[in-house]
Order: sequence, then C-alpha cells, then structure tokens
Amino acid sequence: MTIIFVLKYLNKVIIAEITTQGKGYPTEIFINQKANLSKPFFVRASVMRFLKNRPDIYSGLPVSRRDCLRYFIHGWGLLLTGPLFLAKTAVSTNGPSILDKYLGEELSYQIGFWLIDHCGDAKTSFIRTDLPDIYRISLEGHGIGFINFLLGGVKYSYTSFCQYLPDIDRLRPVYFELKKKRGDKEDLRSITFDYAAGEIEFLKSNPTGKTRIQSESMKADQIYEDYLTLFYNFRHGYYGPIERDRKVLLPLYTKKQMQPVKLQIADLEKEKQFRSQEFNKIGKHFFMQFQINPEDVSSGSGEIEGWLSSDATPVKGTIQDVIFFGDLWGGLKERKVIDSGQRVKIPDTIKNNF
Repeated sequence: MTIIFVLKYLNKVIIAEITTQGKGYPTEIFINQKANLSKPFFVRASVMRFLKNRPDIYSGLPVSRRDCLRYFIHGWGLLLTGPLFLAKTAVSTNGPSILDKYLGEELSYQIGFWLIDHCGDAKTSFIRTDLPDIYRISLEGHGIGFINFLLGGVKYSYTSFCQYLPDIDRLRPVYFELKKKRGDKEDLRSITFDYAAGEIEFLKSNPTGKTRIQSESMKADQIYEDYLTLFYNFRHGYYGPIERDRKVLLPLYTKKQMQPVKLQIADLEKEKQFRSQEFNKIGKHFFMQFQINPEDVSSGSGEIEGWLSSDATPVKGTIQDVIFFGDLWGGLKERKVIDSGQRVKIPDTIKNNF
C-alpha cells in the first residue's frame, strides 16, 4: 500500500516524523500522548507535510499498511495539538523577550556542604559588552575562610560571550571559557564557535603552559549551546514549557562532541517527596535532576539536582560526589537586576574572536 492510495480517501492529512526522544531542535513540538499514543512523543515541524485536497501532487513512497495507519493517527494527533501549540507560540512571541526578562539579572548563592553550611560564594550575571550585539554571561565561584585556605584559594569561572537571535528569541554562544584557578596556577578550556567559517575550535591549556588546540566542522542543522546560554534559553522556555513530569534532551557542546543533557522534571508525587526533605520549602516549585560532564564540576558522577521557583529562577542546587566535599549545595541568597545598560569590556586577548 502507498501513501498516494490512502490519500485519495482523505480530505486533509499531516504526515510527520515522530520520536520519543526530544533532540532540542527549535522546530520540535512536544505532543505528549495525543491521539491515544502509547507514550509521549515529539515531532519536528520542519519535516511535516501538510496535504490538502491534492493527492495527485504527491508521488509518495511505498509504505506498509501498519506504517500508513501510524502516519494517519499521528497526523490526526497533530491536528488536535496544532491550535494549542500555535497559542503557546503566540504568547511567547508577544511576551517579553529573553533580553527583556533576564538582561541585567544577577543571582548570588551561598555554597555549603555537610560539615560547613557556608564555605563559598557564587554569582551569575548577564550584561552587555562594549561590542554591539555581544553579551556576557558569567558564573564565578570561590571559597571562603578556612576551607578556602585549605584548598589554596580555589576559584572557578564560567564565561560565555554570546549573540542574541531576535528572529527565534534565543542566545547563541560565540566564545565560552572555563577557568579553574588555585593560587597562581590556572587551567583553561575554551570553545570558539565560528559560524561564518562553519568551524568550532577547542583549546585546552594547563598551568605548565602546555596548550592543545583542535577544531572540527559545524553541522548546519545542529543547535549549539554552552552551559550558560543553555541555562538562559532553557529558563526562557526555548526548549518547551517548564512543567512537571517532563523529560527533555538538551543540546550541549563543551567537548569535541555533542554531550546532550538528559533533564528530568519530577512529577507531583516525587516533587512532594523531595520537598518533604527540605528544611526551607519556600519558593521551591519544580524539582529537576540532570547530569553533565563530571570533569567540569570536579564531581565523580556529574549528577546535579535542584529546585526552580515558579518563574524559573534556580533557588537551590546540589552537585553530587564533589571531590573533597561530597555533596556540594548552593542556595539562592539574592536575585537583583543591575543596570541593563551597563557594559563590560571584552578582554583584548579574545577580542579577535568577534
């Protein structure tokens, strides 16, 4: 049986490729279990075919009866979910942009572990730079007191210089670096995203001065994110709504290959279980669990869990199995908005990347 054979008996139909694994494409739609699907599915709108009253213009490919029925059922499901998806798109388009919501945001956190509840501080910020259309997102952390002395004045910093894409309302990384500094010794890892040349450059250097540079070609249909652009794009809802009982695969490119983040937002029952373990329950709305590259957080497992507020502000997070500390947690101390017109100078050493 062919698609052309079936279409002559139908007035309108949508044919689309579906998958149970979200891949983070901007045209991806979560259709859940509409049309009595056996499990939650995603569909890519970019590969949807809408056929109306003109089956003669589509030659079709041979498919089995089973496949043809599957296409029809899923197409019907898309017809059901289409208005809902368009409504959500309209709301996000008419609502505040990612810059309106987050530019100038500064989040301050207190870091602690099982023995000492305040052994360090961390701060994130999102501000403009002295170059047009280039923004800087940073996350900086350092130890304090006796723990800082024991660790030799350890400091971590993640910095992303990124662009804003107004047509799709998201941030796109241009240059990302991760620094680990202990005393006067510094490790550096950086990634340069050269979209014009279609190339990514990976640089890694250690305190001895040894540097390694690798590069690879970019893929035209691939979304590229670093930790910090992903942090804001996800919170803004670029990868879909933040809602309970949802799994999503988020793109992350901080190594020489894609390392997607598998993120799980707990259902209401699990959320209640985790909230019951919290001493301070205020502001904790969504409970999430995910895993990243262990090396980037000095962890044995790279597993992270934490809480978002109802407006997607991270209020608490725990990195598990951190070297020396065990589980290391951070709690939000303050969220404020600084002057969104403030600009920071891009270091001369990396300015030629822009």
